[in-house]
Amino acid sequence: MFQFTESEGAGYLAGFLARQHIPMQIVHLYQDDPLPASLEMVSGVAMMGGPMSVNDQLPWIAPLLELVREAVRQQVPVIGHCLGGQMLANALGAPITDNPVAEIGWIPARRINTPEAREWLGPWQETTLFQWHYQTFAIPEGAVRILQSEYCDNQAYVVNDLHIGFQCHIEMQADMVKAWCHISPNELRSETDHQVNTDQPAIQTVTEILTDLDEKVSQLNRLAEHVYSRWIKSLRLE
Repeated sequence: MFQFTESEGAGYLAGFLARQHIPMQIVHLYQDDPLPASLEMVSGVAMMGGPMSVNDQLPWIAPLLELVREAVRQQVPVIGHCLGGQMLANALGAPITDNPVAEIGWIPARRINTPEAREWLGPWQETTLFQWHYQTFAIPEGAVRILQSEYCDNQAYVVNDLHIGFQCHIEMQADMVKAWCHISPNELRSETDHQVNTDQPAIQTVTEILTDLDEKVSQLNRLAEHVYSRWIKSLRLE
């Protein structure tokens, strides 16, 4: 599991893997941990979120993109959350560009009516997702788009029925949501701004984000449980 910044850890994914007795090794790229030399002992690759862009000139981005491409070539399942979803898409040749608007907060999303979407996302035709992003991915060639929101057409995609990339954060837990709001309050809509900015209609206030937080996170956890259960079916657990 690749972690790009201290505050954006595995969240619900860590607990899920522990319950399934699947060991997880975290590569802390923000602490300059080295990338694995090979995928020989790797059953799957997970990538979390981060504030940087795939387009940034950071020393670990190009090697990680090549590692992801090698995982796809070797049919090692990959899952990406937000920046991780952008990394997977870019590794497969899709550009990463600015989204028309930023999405920060709890944003409704719709499942695309395809067999892949039903298999990976379960019975929910509509759900509310946690978002914190300014850029987005195009859908890689050969991938299947499975999720969209009003403000971001490409919320998730599946590749070769093995790999999945998300623009949203399905890994969130309540403490993570609170921490992000505390760390980056300047990115949120001001509590004194009682009207939604028409230029940035998908940025919420702290109050909006934290209202009914446990209920929102519980719903998100149910979606994550379904997604992660489907993803681990292809892990190389020998």
